[in-house]
Order: sequence, then structure tokens, then C-alpha cells
Amino acid sequence: MSLLYQDPSVSHDEAVRLLASDVDANVIAALISIGLNEENRIWAQSICLKYLVSENESVTASAITALGHIARRHGEVDRETVLPALEKVKHKFPSLDGVVEDTLEDIDVFT
Repeated sequence: MSLLYQDPSVSHDEAVRLLASDVDANVIAALISIGLNEENRIWAQSICLKYLVSENESVTASAITALGHIARRHGEVDRETVLPALEKVKHKFPSLDGVVEDTLEDIDVFT
């Protein structure tokens, strides 16, 4: 097996373009980049919340992970909105429980 490293950094405008493509792989790449790089925390959080309700489990997982990155990088998330949204994901996709728990831990530690 060979591993391929992909730089998750894209510009804000490129992330918007990738999201608009509605191609799951592009949306996933955009969400991870947003979590790791976006300076506008409020916009980044709102995008992640939008994709938490995706029917695609991988897209939802990426939105969850990106929220954890936002908490770590910015030291802040809107707990009143994010925490209930993450709980809903646990019911929709029980297989993502570990990803949700990791993000909840990031929120507790960094915010």
C-alpha cells in the first residue's frame, strides 16, 4: 500500500468553489481546508453546521472534524449551536460516535 499526502490547504475562494461543485470528494477537501485554514471562524462554523446534515457519512465526518479544528485554532465555537448539532449526528450516524467524541473533546479542551 502506498500513501499519498495531499495538502489540505486551499484558499477561501477555492473552498467556496469546491463546496459549490456538490462533488463529495471536493466538499470533503473544502471542509478540511476550512477547518484547518479559514480565518473567519463564524463563516467556517456555519459551513460546517450546514454539512453536518449531509446524507453522505464521509461529508458529515469531515464537517465534524473541521469543527474540532476550528475549536482548536480559534479557541471558540458557538457551543449552544454546535453541541446539539453534534448530538443529532450521533443519532443519525452512530458509526461516527468516535469522531463526534473527539470533536467534543477538542471543544472542551480548547474553548
